[in-house]
Amino acid sequence: MAGPKKHPIPQAKRFSAGTLTAETALALVKKHARGKFAKSSTARAAKRFIEERAAGDRADSDLLHAVGRLTLEEATLGRRPRIGLLIVEGDLVVKGRYEDSLDPESVVIVTGSLRARDVITRGFLEVHGDLVARQSILFLDNDACAEVFGDVHAPFVYTSQHAVKVHGGVKARLVTGDDKHIRSAEKHVFIEETDRRVREVLSPKLLKVFADEVFEDEEGEEVDPEAPWIDAIDTEKLTAFIRRGNPALAPKSPVRRKK
Repeated sequence: MAGPKKHPIPQAKRFSAGTLTAETALALVKKHARGKFAKSSTARAAKRFIEERAAGDRADSDLLHAVGRLTLEEATLGRRPRIGLLIVEGDLVVKGRYEDSLDPESVVIVTGSLRARDVITRGFLEVHGDLVARQSILFLDNDACAEVFGDVHAPFVYTSQHAVKVHGGVKARLVTGDDKHIRSAEKHVFIEETDRRVREVLSPKLLKVFADEVFEDEEGEEVDPEAPWIDAIDTEKLTAFIRRGNPALAPKSPVRRKK
């Protein structure tokens, strides 16, 4: 007979296991939630969740606290066992995909850097170091926010109505989506998603996924695929593509050496 299923983050203290109390969690939020962006909404969301969980609401979501470098194969906070609040005192390293959640709402506070293959964030995210992805970072939906005290590094960065404050810079081959929602202390190059240059660097596989939306005019008539983009990127199709571990960008062309 199989034993009980191992928790995906066994080294963390958990409210559900009785190793983390609501009082301790509130003290940790007070100590570590440094962000003032959007009227300190990350800290307020964390406190709200702790109070709800302590009152017996949202019993399917847990409070977790980890000390030191936390390395995970994958972090998907909206999947069971769901995580409503994760505080990491140190770096959070995810070998695969990091994806937090808006419904149900999640809050993540990392006092070091967060590194993953891909980052998809819809919830409240505060990172005191750098936010780094080997492939893509997607900031999605407008009900939560992200604040990064270091730099944002990824080949592809996409924003859709998600408020993001970066105290450092945004280092990427392509930053697209809606520029007004991502604020950084250092200037970065933003390219509108309808710009031809976006299509030139996106993965051919991703372009094929977008083909129905991208290559139709306002009346639904097919247009020359070499013409400028007509429509916006479908964020749900983009998200599904990234979830499968696919890179959003085409490989860089090799640099030819001069003879």
